[in-house]
Order: sequence, then structure tokens, then C-alpha cells
Amino acid sequence: MDNQSVILAVASPPGSATRGIVRASGADACQVLCNAMDPNCHGSAAVRERRRGVHVVRLLEPSIPALAIVMPGPASATGEDCAEIHTVGNPFVLERIIAAVIAHSDGAARRAHPGEFSVRAVLSGRMPIASAERVAAVIMAETDAQLAAASMLQVNTAEQSSARDADEIATLLALVEAGIDFTDQEDVVAIARPALEARVRAVRDRIRARCATSAGAESAQRAARVVLTGAPNAGKSSLFNALLQHTRAVESSDRGTTRDAIEHACSLPGGIEVILVDAPGIDDAIHDVDVLMQARAHDAINRADIILVCQPSIHDQVHGATDSSPIHGARGLAINVRTKCDTLGNTGVTDADGAISTSAHTGAGVSELRAAIARAVSARAPRNTHEFTLGVARVALLKEAADSLDEMLAIEAPELVAAALRAALDRLGEVSGAIPPDDVLGRLFSSFCIGK
Repeated sequence: MDNQSVILAVASPPGSATRGIVRASGADACQVLCNAMDPNCHGSAAVRERRRGVHVVRLLEPSIPALAIVMPGPASATGEDCAEIHTVGNPFVLERIIAAVIAHSDGAARRAHPGEFSVRAVLSGRMPIASAERVAAVIMAETDAQLAAASMLQVNTAEQSSARDADEIATLLALVEAGIDFTDQEDVVAIARPALEARVRAVRDRIRARCATSAGAESAQRAARVVLTGAPNAGKSSLFNALLQHTRAVESSDRGTTRDAIEHACSLPGGIEVILVDAPGIDDAIHDVDVLMQARAHDAINRADIILVCQPSIHDQVHGATDSSPIHGARGLAINVRTKCDTLGNTGVTDADGAISTSAHTGAGVSELRAAIARAVSARAPRNTHEFTLGVARVALLKEAADSLDEMLAIEAPELVAAALRAALDRLGEVSGAIPPDDVLGRLFSSFCIGK
């Protein structure tokens, strides 16, 4: 990882605005920016001398006035010299500034990679890995629910739990190494093998449990996928629009109108957000396009968290129950829905078999179905997930620690046992606040934006 170059990026949001920001970080950040400034401007000397504060400068390419903010390290966001140019928020102008700075840097500056500013902050100890995980979660959030999940990435609980486990492993490592040091004394046994294995298994099981709980919490916190499925012309698209409370899908009495899975965010009672999916009707495939439609429908069902099995009320009276085989084996919770209940004058909400009767035409039962979906989504969330929710980087470190403990249980040689315990201790120490290895950093920061 190249930590020597001065990195540059546009740090303001994409698009035109009143103000734009070009951010630089590196040991020579101030000097690099000065090379692209008018040397006769009083503010340029202040930037060159790394004077902390805001200075009025004039750029050379393009020739416009700007503000330069100097933040010398180590008291900066990245722990190294940081500087920003604040000027007009024209994307073309900002790109011209970056190109000019790089051109006048004699190879000392380059464009930043995604998340590189945050990487340097973590490596310098200015930002804990948990804070970086929260930034990544916020960047990737697409709904209010995902933003709320990002705020649940906790620092203290994970650090405290890992610190306790690290303390236990450190104690065991000391006992094992003591046994190695006194191998020539037969009456000295620092720790018996059965006791060592029992204590190591206890730590390993706690680590595995935290990883599993975190994975379940992250799954529950993302927006649930609610898929409407059923036979063609079962009223799925009409119900889809009614649940959204605005028209999104085409409604028609013709069979096979919906040929692709249509997705849209939907707000439910209690502030719950879901991704509502109108899937093509389940039917026998005759033509090539039918095969593609059925593949899309089954893919949507297999990815669903909740499945609304739509069946027209009139169909019950004439043909009997529809085949529910498409949802067999799907992981989603199924909710049976009777559509078109107005066609038979059926205004009831819940049938004797528990299906919710609805009418997209009159609105009957739609609010009850929205409430039922909200309850099902709420039931998916495990309790107290805020205590154990971890980000991808810390989960990876904990899994490495658990794997090292598994290796220790499979070997007998005291020196190899000590090495495995030491590896687990290193990983737990990184979760508790130390710097994680490059591969873990790469997995985390690959999702970041340029300039963050």
C-alpha cells in the first residue's frame, strides 16, 4: 500500500454547487498545492509554511481566487498534513485543479483510490476501525432502515468482549510458554492439555457466536424483500400499486403483462421500509420469453424474505386452490393473500384459513396487509442486535482468531500450540483497537467513495 504519495480527490458531492472542495493528504500536501498557486499571493506563503488556518490564495490553472485550509499533521483527520482548496463548485473546474496540481508535483501527487483518506486515518490511529465501518455502511445505505443499521455498528461492546477473550488467550499462552521453558523439569506442568482445550473451546465458541449473531443482525437490518407471486392475472400488479399507494406497475386484465421483476421501496406502518417486488406470474413456459419470465419469477422468490402468495377470490370458487409449489423450499415467510375480493362482494379482511382478503379496486384489506407485512418484518429482527452488530472487517478478524484456535486444538506440539494461540491473540488485539492487516483493510475500504 502506497502511503508516501500525496493523494488528491474532489471531496464535495458530485454535480454543480456553490462551493466545491479539492482535498489533499500526505507529507508534502502543502508544498504540492503551493506549486499550483500564484506565488505572489500572500496566502501561498502561509500554505507553503504549513500555517494552520484558512488562507486566501489564487490558483494558476484555472486563474481564480480560492480559499486554502491547512491542517498540519499529526493533528489532522488522516494523521498527516492535510490541505483543502475551497472554490466554485463546478465539476470541470475542480477536475482542472486536480490535473494542474498533479502536473506540477513532479510525480509526488496522484489521485486517491476509494476510501484512501480513511485508510490513512486508520493506519495513523486517528480513526478506529469501527468508525470506518460505520462510514462504509452509511455510504452503501439505500434506505432509512439501512442508515439506522449503520448507526448500530457499536465500538465498545465488540472491543470489550474481544479484550476479555484476548486476556484469556494471553493467560493460556503464558502458561503454554511456561511449560515449554520448563520441559526439563518433569514436575512442572503449567497447564494440563484437557484444561487447556476446555478453556480454548470456550473462547472459540464465544467468538463464533458473536460472528453468527452479527451476520443475523445485518441480514435483519437490511431492507426486507417482499415478493408478490401467484398465477398470471392474479391481481399482483394491482395489489403492488395499492401497497405502494401510487401507480408503478402496468395493470391489465391480459395474462403475462408483467414480464420482469419490478422493484420499488415501500414505507410501511411503524417507519419500516421494504423492497416490494412484483414478480411475473407462475405458469407453464411455452415460448422462449416465457422461460425467461419464469426464471425471473423463481429468482425473485428464492431471494425473498417475505412472500405474498396471491390468489384471486373468484379463482377459489371456480377452480379451487392454486398450486403453491413455486414457494416450496424458498427461505421467505409466506403470507396468503386473497385478491379481487370485491368481485364476489367479499369485504372481509381475513379468511377462515388465515388468508388476508384484499381489493386493490376498493382498497379493502390493503391497510391490514401492509400492517401484517410490517409485523412480519419486525419479527425477523433479533433482539439486542445492537450489542453484537459488527462490520465486515471485525467479523473477518474474529473468524481468523477462531480459525487459529481450531488449529491449536488439532495440534499437540507445544511450540505449534503457542504459535496458534499467539496468532489468535493478534487478531483479537486488532479487534480491540490495533491496526488490522492489509487484506482486511482492502475488504472494508473497497466500498468507499473517492475522496473519503
